[in-house]
Amino acid sequence: MTTLYLIRHGQSESNLAGVFTGQSDTILTDLGLRQAERTAEYLSRFPITRIYSSSLIRARQTAEVFAERVGLPIVESDDLRELYAGLWEGHSYPELEALFPETRRVWDEHLGQARPDGGESIVELADRVYRAIDRILQENRGEQIAVFTHATPVRVMGARWMGIPPSELERVPWNGNASVSIAEYPDDGGFRMVQYAYDEHQGKDATILPTNA
Repeated sequence: MTTLYLIRHGQSESNLAGVFTGQSDTILTDLGLRQAERTAEYLSRFPITRIYSSSLIRARQTAEVFAERVGLPIVESDDLRELYAGLWEGHSYPELEALFPETRRVWDEHLGQARPDGGESIVELADRVYRAIDRILQENRGEQIAVFTHATPVRVMGARWMGIPPSELERVPWNGNASVSIAEYPDDGGFRMVQYAYDEHQGKDATILPTNA
């Protein structure tokens, strides 16, 4: 049995500011660091043997808190990064509505069909993330693997576990900061989702994307 723990990063400064970040770098807020600590404590109950992280700072910071607690190295991967959002990156949500009304409408109404202007489509992101996760699982058969990543990669993995195509991603809920999703992969094939976007360990510190994200 191989077990995958998929963790979204803690609250970032861009999350707090309501800015569409994509693959731009931003650090964790003080709250985000507290969330990372709470998640590290939660993950410590599991016998995790490998740690992977997106190469973006906010995911790496979240992974480092857990890695320091359990004394494991972190393997970084560009393929675990958030959606590349092209011209949308660095803009607030109201600015996106004003600057890119048509493509933003698709994002709001049919997320799985969306592509930020000059950026990566949801389906392209899903293909990238699926390849990365499949490679990690293949290279670590029988292990318990923690993967620290971002909201949309977690959501497309949730779609896979729920049997939903990424082109219909709007059917899958968003996931909170520093939430933990778990899936088991038996040796004889297939998978079983154990939990999606669990963040009860955050208590009053739980945060999620705003409704207009």
